[in-house]
Parts: sequence; C-alpha cells; structure tokens
Amino acid sequence: MAEKTFNLTRDMLDHTFADLVTPDREKLLTCIQCGTCTASCPTAYAMDYTPRQLWRLIQLGLKEEVLTSNSFWLCTACYLCTLRCLRGIACTETMSTLKRMAVSMGMEKLSSSARFYEAFRDTVRRHGRLHEVELMATFFGRAKRLGAMGYTRLGFTLWRKGKVSLDASAVNIRGLDQIEAIYRKVEELEAKP
Repeated sequence: MAEKTFNLTRDMLDHTFADLVTPDREKLLTCIQCGTCTASCPTAYAMDYTPRQLWRLIQLGLKEEVLTSNSFWLCTACYLCTLRCLRGIACTETMSTLKRMAVSMGMEKLSSSARFYEAFRDTVRRHGRLHEVELMATFFGRAKRLGAMGYTRLGFTLWRKGKVSLDASAVNIRGLDQIEAIYRKVEELEAKP
C-alpha cells in the first residue's frame, strides 16, 4: 500500500486550526507521537487516519484533510485514548469538536459514518428507540449505495424469525413527546453561538 504524501505549502496549512479543535492547544502541540492513543482505540483499525496520525495532521494545520477523514466519526467516546495519553491531551473532546465542526461546515456529507449517525438519530427521534429496518433503509438511502443488497438475506431471515419488525409503530415508546422535547432543547443549545 502506497503511503499518502502531502504538499505542505503555506496556502494549504491553517495554523489556527489547533486552537479551534482542542480545549488545550499547548498540550496537543506537545504530542510525541508515541501511539498510545491509537493502541488504546478500539476502532483505530477502521479509521483512515489513526488518532496519532490525526493529531499530527492537526499540528501541521491540515484542516481540510482532517475534516474530510472518517476517523472522528468512528470515535466511540470510550475515553481510553484520553485516559492513557502520556501528555494529558483531551483526545475524546477533540474528536467531538471535530464532529461538530464538520457538521457546521457541511463536510459531514462526505462521510458515510456521519450519514449513519444521522439515520440513527432520526430513527430514535421518531420512535424513542431504534428501529433497525428503518435505520438501514434510511442509511443506505442517504448513502446512495447498493450495499443494502448484501444484507437482504440476513434481513429476511431476521424478519422471518421475528427478530425485526417491518412495522415501525411497533417499536414506539410511550412519552415520545418527551424525547422530542429533548431533541428540540439540544437543537436550541447548538444554535447558540
């Protein structure tokens, strides 16, 4: 596999980027690239840039490269990287900030992981809990992928055994109005500067 190279010309770098994404820029800049965060991360194997690589890209100011990656979307917020970081870098908080920043800049549309999160959020908002069939239909619809075809046999088997229901109203919980109130409050808080 060929390694990716970067053109580190001045117009490509944003040295203020680290200030925007981490609660403590100075700590992030002291990252010694030891790899403890990556070794601790349960989803690093699936990321296009491991946490260690992501911190280095942030240090260099490669904002677009960072925000178009899938790495922070795959973060499970388990805090293992933060707990084990030798320099005390707020890794998990930085990953969360990157998610918010990508959404605010409209860059989340580039990520299938972001589409999955949106589909999950919307399904839970409608029903109060997960409806698997709706989640997958919404996700594959937004992703415009034919990948759903590979899951039809599994889906049919689960439906036949009564493990999933095609009737979305069957999963609705009582108190959906309270769930909706929570979502509205979050949207209100996120809209504030």
